[in-house]
Amino acid sequence: MAKIPRSWRSVLLLIRLHYQVVGNIAMLCLLVMSIMDYGYIYHEWDLLWWCEMLGQKQITPLAVLLHIGGFKVAIILILTLWSYTRGAGKDQEGNEDMPISFVRRRYSRFLVMVLLASMDRLLQHHPRLDDFLQNHKDCFEAVKQFRWRARKLFERTDLQLCLPLHEVLSVDDQQEKELLRLGYGEKLTKLRELDIYKMVYKH
Repeated sequence: MAKIPRSWRSVLLLIRLHYQVVGNIAMLCLLVMSIMDYGYIYHEWDLLWWCEMLGQKQITPLAVLLHIGGFKVAIILILTLWSYTRGAGKDQEGNEDMPISFVRRRYSRFLVMVLLASMDRLLQHHPRLDDFLQNHKDCFEAVKQFRWRARKLFERTDLQLCLPLHEVLSVDDQQEKELLRLGYGEKLTKLRELDIYKMVYKH
């Protein structure tokens, strides 16, 4: 597989972190293109016709705000309808209908909770000097495991791209419930994917 040029990596990172904004922009572009395509096919309204129409009408700030508001309302309605159709069969299909943002947030929180629990166990245990090297090894292994699993948020193999997201970013339900019961979730209310990225890639 060809390597991604360094100059494009920052762009790909921004797209991964702000995929919801990218999705909204894509929906807006799709809506505009659909209107223009419909006008051209059924009424022969090409780009010149649209330019003439804009030139004939006096463009005021109020008109611009109304058009922007209309586009926003259309996007909100489309996203709401899409979310409703995805959530309609949630009870029957379980994790398959969980929103992508929820799956990613849940997975991020779970990984950090597991890491914090591992660190707490090492700190609460007061070993003998002979066990120091073993504890150091366990700590290194916990961090290594966290970083390996966290990379799935930003990097996936071709096989993983073919799988449902909730299967790639899997969470142990029982372990998650236990960690939440112990109060680890309360410490991570402001956790962001950007925080995970910095923990994984920035040394």
